[in-house]
Amino acid sequence: MYGRLAVLENTIAGLPDASEFQKKYDKIEANLNVPADQLQKLRDSKDYRYKKLIELKQEIEQENESLEKISAPLSKSISQLGAWRKEWLRDRERWNKWQSSMPEERELDQIKSTFLKANDTIDRALTLILPKLETMLMVQEKAGTIQKRMRSLAADIDGLLLRIKRGILFEESPPMLSSRYFSQFGSGLWLSAQKGMDEISWPGKRFFDRHGWIVVLQGLFAVVVFIAVYRNRRVLDASKRWNFLAARPFAAGLFLSFMTTAFLYEYQGAPATWKLANSVIAGISFARLAGGLIEESWKRQFVYGLVAVFSVNRLISLVSLPLPLIRLYIVLTALAGLFLCVRWAQESSRHKESGRYAKSLRLGSLFLAGIVIAELSGKKGLALYLYGSLIDALATVLVFLLFMYTIHGFVEGLFRTSSLSRLTEDDTDASILRLTRFIDVAVCTLFLLPALLRILVYDSLEGAMKGLLAFGFNMGTHRITVGLVMVAAGILYGTLLISWISQKVLVDKVLVRRHVEMGIRHSIKRLVHYAFIFVGFLLAISALGVEITKLTIMLSALGVGIGFGLQGVVNNFVSGLILLFERPVRVGDFIEFGGSWSEVRSIGLRSTTVQTFDSADIIIPNADLISNRVTNWTLSNRRRRLDIPVGVAYGSDIPVVIETLIACAGGNTMLAETPPPQVLFLRFGESSLHFELRVFVSDVRNSMSVLSELHQEIDRRFREVKIEIAFPQRDLHLRSVDESVMLRPPETAG
Repeated sequence: MYGRLAVLENTIAGLPDASEFQKKYDKIEANLNVPADQLQKLRDSKDYRYKKLIELKQEIEQENESLEKISAPLSKSISQLGAWRKEWLRDRERWNKWQSSMPEERELDQIKSTFLKANDTIDRALTLILPKLETMLMVQEKAGTIQKRMRSLAADIDGLLLRIKRGILFEESPPMLSSRYFSQFGSGLWLSAQKGMDEISWPGKRFFDRHGWIVVLQGLFAVVVFIAVYRNRRVLDASKRWNFLAARPFAAGLFLSFMTTAFLYEYQGAPATWKLANSVIAGISFARLAGGLIEESWKRQFVYGLVAVFSVNRLISLVSLPLPLIRLYIVLTALAGLFLCVRWAQESSRHKESGRYAKSLRLGSLFLAGIVIAELSGKKGLALYLYGSLIDALATVLVFLLFMYTIHGFVEGLFRTSSLSRLTEDDTDASILRLTRFIDVAVCTLFLLPALLRILVYDSLEGAMKGLLAFGFNMGTHRITVGLVMVAAGILYGTLLISWISQKVLVDKVLVRRHVEMGIRHSIKRLVHYAFIFVGFLLAISALGVEITKLTIMLSALGVGIGFGLQGVVNNFVSGLILLFERPVRVGDFIEFGGSWSEVRSIGLRSTTVQTFDSADIIIPNADLISNRVTNWTLSNRRRRLDIPVGVAYGSDIPVVIETLIACAGGNTMLAETPPPQVLFLRFGESSLHFELRVFVSDVRNSMSVLSELHQEIDRRFREVKIEIAFPQRDLHLRSVDESVMLRPPETAG
């Protein structure tokens, strides 16, 4: 027990000091006063700014995260002290029970002394624990008070945000053509504008302490991209598709660094001034890159105008411009956009560009006209929501399109200039297409769609992400969400990519170098593919929340039905496995099936695809290849014997005929050396002497070509040596003829 007390003293001395937690909580409480005061000012002015409320909510969430991070070691220390307290109290109770059970006799004085020392040790331990525990509990109570205040502020902000959302369609202001609207332009308006300018908060030490690592990461990424583009500018400049990056390496670095860190700033909650600076820099970089990529003048004007309007919108939101000025700005900007959309639509039609541009621009002009009408009629909430959503959504979509276009360029350069080009040298374009398609789906699903939902529906990117991933439906007691479906789809597509890469490496590289037969390579390729697909299917099912054991039970229950209803499919499946393992028919073999010759193109688990010499593809069920008779001309070797019958006229020199036929075969390079050509004198025919030339073709694919060449060579050589190829001859004997058709001599005809 004395040893435990010494350990306890050392351990308690190593615990964090409660005063340190107290200082951190005081700092958080002081930081929390800033958004609380700003929220109170918004309440007093009754001029609620949606984005300002969102910024305040993000600041409160950041402080809450800091509070939770600080409270974690405090809670751990309190739990440890509580456990020690319970442990020593149990020891006191146990010693008291032992002491009460002992008889009170004089000879037990030594035992009583032991009990006194034990109780004294327990008291000393509790004296160490209780003050420390009480101090930390008091500090934790203060943390709870701060957290309650945070929740209260967050609830107030959520209530105001909900009020703004509900009032979008119904919140009205004086119509802009009324005297009430113009009466708002007084001295108080300019004082309000000046007050908004004074309330701008700039990044300080607190910002760089919390977000400094993001700033450093952004700078490093910009430098890395700049160096990479600059060093490969010759390769990029030679490409018509990517030369815009070579001309603007600095803009490429800034744009890509912003895209890779923008979501970090959203999740971490950076100040509005820093977001504005990032947005302006990213907008200028985007305009520079897009200007070098776009050839049509109206499209460049559209991009430049959109970047300018987007930056001005962010600036207006930052300075808290008074509402009458905002309404005037929206009307003027929407009218200018309406005019430009009509003009650009006419220009696009005049240049005979794709019709979707003109239709989109006309649709945009109608949308802007609706914003102008809503603003003029006093529907300020609806007009502001439609205008802000339109500009932010267009800017987001265009930025992501350029980002994905640039990523495609890096992927293509990676595949064509690195060691990956040797791995995919026969299928580089397909490899690039597979990977870029996966990147497009991932970027659109994980980033673009949540960003658009944040603009249209949600208050924050984190809320949009959670809302998107949590959307789904119930299937019994289990809920299938978009997040689970995305994970399952990613697993399936990932296994397909891994399967394809494994096949390329294993089959097209390793087995080819080991000179493995093509049929064996194809069988291994199919088995590897099916194995990966099976594993990917099981992982995807598990990701959806379906237990493998339950799936096994379901498959067992369906076994009887499958056995009766899908006998043909199961039969073909088993036959496919037999074909892959036993390999009586392989890919590339020439078979004779159903009276026609064909080449085996692929062997699947259900059917086999063959191609006839007429280039017709025939799908044969695997069961037919197993149960029926199939002639495989290339199972053991690719040689084939050709039998060429030749008939010569009676009286021909037989040794010369045999020698000539052997010479005809000897000059053909596509014939096998062994066994050598052979000529047989078969029989005496009615009109000819029948010979047969037997030769072996090295490759069965050349059978028809060899047959045609030998026929031509036999005809040529027989003409040279005056050997007549016989043909049937008949003698006609007349018994009676009509006198009217008989030929008469000329002298008697008259």
